[in-house]
Amino acid sequence: MLSQELHRIRALGLLRLHEAALVELPGVLARSTGADGRPGPGRGEVDTAAVENALRRAVDGLDPGQREVGRMTFGLASGTRALSGKVRRDRAADLAGIGADRFRKHQEKLLVRQVAEAILAGAEPVVSGAAYTAPGSFQPPQPPPLVRAGRHPVETPFPHGEVTITLHVAPIELIERVDVLVSSENIYFEMSKTFRRTISGSLRRAGATKDAGGRIVDDVIADQLRSWSERSAPSGLPVAPGTVAVTSAGALAARGVRRIFHAAVTTPSATGNGYETAPEAVAEAVLRVFELAGQERDSGGLPLRSVALPLFGAGRGGLDARKSAEAVLGALEIALAADPDWSVHLVTRNPVSAAAVLDALAARRR
Repeated sequence: MLSQELHRIRALGLLRLHEAALVELPGVLARSTGADGRPGPGRGEVDTAAVENALRRAVDGLDPGQREVGRMTFGLASGTRALSGKVRRDRAADLAGIGADRFRKHQEKLLVRQVAEAILAGAEPVVSGAAYTAPGSFQPPQPPPLVRAGRHPVETPFPHGEVTITLHVAPIELIERVDVLVSSENIYFEMSKTFRRTISGSLRRAGATKDAGGRIVDDVIADQLRSWSERSAPSGLPVAPGTVAVTSAGALAARGVRRIFHAAVTTPSATGNGYETAPEAVAEAVLRVFELAGQERDSGGLPLRSVALPLFGAGRGGLDARKSAEAVLGALEIALAADPDWSVHLVTRNPVSAAAVLDALAARRR
């Protein structure tokens, strides 16, 4: 009920807060401050100041990586008070580094739920005008630590033994001295446009040869993937989800990258709006990546020993970041049991997704 009211507040904005028809939130505020946000005598509208203050306290208590996204979502950031719900959602999605549709379906719902929990956690009963906390009563949860940009090595248990999984909170095209960078592609192996902030578009742009003005003169990686498709798949037809194609690293070779592996995991949705990603396709792609890398190494080709995997489908592919991480880790159990000497890296530039990865890694110790 409280989450539903917060969704209405988000859609209406602070300037239209009086239209939100609040029922649950005023009662929660009454338990915490005595200022319940209900209509005052003769006013006929909610106490918008009390509601806004409670909302601001809850958002300010979020993880630092989500705080600015929350402020934008609810119009609490400077200059956003009068913006429409759609504009605020688009800007919040941009801050989170994902598409607006994906943000609406997943991150926004999670954020609103976290704000609701924070507001409820701060509600204490009022006894004789003084706050009273019963022994053993629920204490507000502490916000999770910020997952800062950079490298985060995590010792992770697998059935065959401990493995160091290195989480990179950074754009994948900035990763250096890793033999294989894996790109998430659609089942038609059509790389994203170079101006897109997707993994595919970023690697395509970074691997291209450019002139002195930064203009692309040789679209190296995309051209090689197109050639692979022409040789290996009928023109215009999709490949099976989980198929992996191999190209050179193009200009990324200067960063110590030897290969780009392209994993076809995303499928255009039936409605034609966005993509869908099945965890099974993710697991199949991860296994195929290590199989192909091992074949090239063992056949006397490049001495591949390290692989960087993205969170497949967790951007615009419609898959929850935690589920993507779990699918990757499940496949790694099999791949690393067969060859435990691989150096494994997971990459995301989104701090919210990074927290999901760390949660998935921590869960393996429980």
